[in-house]
Amino acid sequence: MPRNTILDIEQSNSERQLYISQKLDIVGQLAGGISHNFNNQLTGIMGFANLISMRSGDDNIKKFADEILGICKNAGDMVRELLTFARYKPVATADIDVHGIITTITNLLANSIDKRIVIEHKLSAEHCAVVADAIQLQSALLNLALNSKDAMPKGGVITFTTSNIVDGNGGCFVKIEVADTGSGFGGDVEPHLFEPFFTTKGQGHVGLGLSAVYRFVKSMNGVIEVSSTEGRGTSVVLLLPVYAAAADVAEICRTSTGGTKRVEGGTILLVDDDKGIRDSISAFLKGLGYIVITASDGLEAVEGYTDTYAGVDLVIMDMVMPRMGGKEAFVKMRAINPAIRAVGITGFTKHTAEEMTALGMKRILHKPFSFDELSSVVTEYI
Repeated sequence: MPRNTILDIEQSNSERQLYISQKLDIVGQLAGGISHNFNNQLTGIMGFANLISMRSGDDNIKKFADEILGICKNAGDMVRELLTFARYKPVATADIDVHGIITTITNLLANSIDKRIVIEHKLSAEHCAVVADAIQLQSALLNLALNSKDAMPKGGVITFTTSNIVDGNGGCFVKIEVADTGSGFGGDVEPHLFEPFFTTKGQGHVGLGLSAVYRFVKSMNGVIEVSSTEGRGTSVVLLLPVYAAAADVAEICRTSTGGTKRVEGGTILLVDDDKGIRDSISAFLKGLGYIVITASDGLEAVEGYTDTYAGVDLVIMDMVMPRMGGKEAFVKMRAINPAIRAVGITGFTKHTAEEMTALGMKRILHKPFSFDELSSVVTEYI
């Protein structure tokens, strides 16, 4: 092939990658704003549903409230897919075991999808630790598996395979392949695979899954490759950089049990511009025995904290608010009281856990969260 033709192909590929990247950035900004507002609404709904479930003596009403909570959880999972577009890097990175994530996913799928679909895994990678957000990695691989499931309405095989490869620069990668024996697709589909909202599944499907996987892999400086033959199945390969200290993989899957506990004493300053969130969380915490002071934005919180900080045991504060956001408010409060204990709550990804904990905040809770999660965090810091 003439050299100028090769250069033309390389330039065309670069232009297409730039186009996809720019398109995802635009959708990411839009998704981030929508998700923040929607997560606020979900958090308020979940809060009041929790209160109904906890306080009602009618088993049927409890059941209805629990159904609402389940629907909200599903909606929250959908929002997390949108939020992947707004993240330029994982938000809760740790060295995680890829094989552990795959095992969790295959166990989940084995109990939830058509029994005519066989799930296999061949986990051969000797070094399988990567630095990533565990939830995003699990979501990415689950998305690929569900795409495979949808491509096999009459049954088939989904295979997860891992191995290690070394690139030309000496970099070591975990190669994760998710392959199926489904319907596949033709060459006309390939140029559009990673475009947001593109889907081959027909009306009623959003098509965010593969775009979300693409953005996650790129955020890790990884590579994603897709190959497919119409009528003969599809293979998606992810190449993720191996964690340098792969032999020291930390255990990331921990199971916690128990529910909310009633306590006595402790004063909490609750700061959120959403009235529904303030009212539901305040009612819950008061029901546990805490004294709750509320503020509707960061400026009001700082003004109140200046006078009352000695009596406040914990601050729970939204990160995105009018007049003054949570980050600025926390910095001002910490100047008043260097020993401040504060937990951030957010439905947006602008403020990462690493950023805020580096400033001294104890924890970030991502909306929507359950009251069990909130109770556990509050108990830990009071």
